[in-house]
Amino acid sequence: MNSDFPQRIKLLKIIFVLLYVIFAVRLFDLQIIQHERYDRQARLQHEKSSVLTARRGKILVQKNRYSNEVTPLATNHTLKMLFVDPLVLQQPNFGSKDEIKAAERGNPQLVAEKLAPLLINAHCEELDSCPFEMDPQKMNPLEQSILQAYQQKLAAIFMETERRRVVLNMNVDPLRQETIRALNLPGIKIERGNVIADPVQISIPHEVAEELAPLIGSTSEELSPLLQKRKKRYVEISHKISPEISEKIRELKSNPELKKIFHGIQLTDEYWRYYPEKTLASQTIGFLDRTGTGQYGIEGRFDEVLRGKEGLISGATTTSGQQILGAGSGIQGAQDGSDILLSLDRVIQNAVEKILAEDVRVFDADSGQVIVLDPQTGRILAMAHAPTFDPNNFGDVFATFEITEKQEEIDREDENFNQRIPTIKTDDESFFRYFNLWGPRVFRNKIVSDEYEPGSVIKSFTMAAAINADEVTPQTKFDDNGPVEVDEFKIRNSDEEYNGPTTMIDVINRSLNTGIAFITRKMGAQMVYEYLKNFGFGQFTDIEIDGEAKGQVEFWKDWVESELITRGFGQGFTASPLQVAMAYGALANGGYLMKPLLIEKIIAPDGSEEVFEPERIHRVISEETYQTIKAMLLNSVENGVARGARVRGHSVMGKTGTSQTYQKGKVLTGLGTTIASFAGFGPYDNPQFVILVKLDYPKTSQWGSETAAGTFQKIATFLFNYYQIPPKD
Repeated sequence: MNSDFPQRIKLLKIIFVLLYVIFAVRLFDLQIIQHERYDRQARLQHEKSSVLTARRGKILVQKNRYSNEVTPLATNHTLKMLFVDPLVLQQPNFGSKDEIKAAERGNPQLVAEKLAPLLINAHCEELDSCPFEMDPQKMNPLEQSILQAYQQKLAAIFMETERRRVVLNMNVDPLRQETIRALNLPGIKIERGNVIADPVQISIPHEVAEELAPLIGSTSEELSPLLQKRKKRYVEISHKISPEISEKIRELKSNPELKKIFHGIQLTDEYWRYYPEKTLASQTIGFLDRTGTGQYGIEGRFDEVLRGKEGLISGATTTSGQQILGAGSGIQGAQDGSDILLSLDRVIQNAVEKILAEDVRVFDADSGQVIVLDPQTGRILAMAHAPTFDPNNFGDVFATFEITEKQEEIDREDENFNQRIPTIKTDDESFFRYFNLWGPRVFRNKIVSDEYEPGSVIKSFTMAAAINADEVTPQTKFDDNGPVEVDEFKIRNSDEEYNGPTTMIDVINRSLNTGIAFITRKMGAQMVYEYLKNFGFGQFTDIEIDGEAKGQVEFWKDWVESELITRGFGQGFTASPLQVAMAYGALANGGYLMKPLLIEKIIAPDGSEEVFEPERIHRVISEETYQTIKAMLLNSVENGVARGARVRGHSVMGKTGTSQTYQKGKVLTGLGTTIASFAGFGPYDNPQFVILVKLDYPKTSQWGSETAAGTFQKIATFLFNYYQIPPKD
């Protein structure tokens, strides 16, 4: 025997052991370490799934004060969506045999010919025209040519069985876009900053993936399966198909002569958001964007609660793509969203919106807001804005018209032109303005999200605080002998009248800044600051709408004396209209600051309810102070500058406000430069409502007493009638 034989045997054994170890390690890597990745890829190739749509929850309001009935402000339309399986459409017996007789093949051209007249009206935006007749024989030549082009487009979609468009990455930065273009990779292109792949044009997916992956933040292992050729099994054709058209499509599918070739055409339910009251409370409700995601208001804040959870039907498929029933198939049912009941009263909301819209027009204001609340509970009964928008067609606010650069210059030089109206300047030096003047600004709930210097409506709180702290009584007098000089400023009265010894009653009646200077000096900065905070200023109310403004109240130690005085009459700090209204609620309900209550209930699909109760935050003023300030505010309306808010036969309490605005640090003066407001409540014996009116930049008068007070009067008159509160003799 050859002496080298044992050595060779030993060497072979070592080689076999090494090979075994290598294969074992590789199998461990594939089956254990990388199991999840390959399992995911296998599922992509051998599983077919369909999404089950969940019903989005409704947003409801009370129909009226005297009924337990509710009515939807946001609900759903159930319409049909048409989708196609191109493989089944081309071969109705797809998957039954490798060879299919010509007679058993589909007819995509005929399907397109039958469907085109029915579906074309759903694509008006794409085609820039719509044939109104669904019978081709009744169409004029232009309509027939449009129909023919659309029919060819449908046929092309029906005959395309390979995936031709896969979005790999979106919003890629310009530098990387140029790098990707320079590589000139087959089947890869850039469209509007997005990286798009056409797998049909990619012959070696892993090589393209290795070059492209680092540039789009991916790995070649993740990218390669996306670049591989794959049959297209699900193509959406048309959404929001009306019941009339859906029924005609069903008739085609059930026609014995067409049934087989229409086998690949399917209709499924889709839920589309619908706002039956159109513009009513739109800033409070919000809307759904094109992706079905809630934006602004309740739709945005409670998007997950309302949307529910989609379901899924999944199952294994053959290598040819046909689903295998029972082979790993399963159904995960959709979970519908919850309904939300708001505190808004539909009747009040509707009436207030009409009054506000008219007065914004009459007073030539940029915009206006009104909030109505129940002071006893903190319930929000109305939140109105003008201008507003229709959430069914929210995209209309983006509509623009072009103006010339010369016209833009002329407008900006015209002192009568509203300088706040936005102009859009594009990269090519074109100029556009919004048809609705303000564009998407109308989406904002300004009552919650905007801050402003509230002005003289704050004097009610300063007076209440001073009385509550025993610094003054209604009969306390001060010498009103002229402007108050403080720091480098002079504090003046708006009417420029100074009448010597003056009571606190007259300070409120005439809205005297000099009187507030007297009060705040007695109180001191720390006390004024603490009462402002106790009334809710400079802190969130936690209302259930995103984007709430906190307001700004600077810490008292940083105040100079002039700031102590101006904060006492509503300047030098900011607040939201909601904060001002809730603070007036404390003046109307015995002194308790309430949390705003906008959500009454969240109602789950199974009928269970999460109920939200009124919540007291703390007491700000005593019962005695409440009775005193209420009487002073009544006198202000009956005998003071707030007379424009009087309601015949009824008692209302309130205070005017006129807020200065600024540009580049300087106070603006004259018409169209102020924010006019009025805040008040009624009736006297048992206040049932609080109203805050805010008008932005009215141009007929700069004073709240001549604008917002009148709007308050109209709304209060309506509420007395609606609440069936009889007038006093």
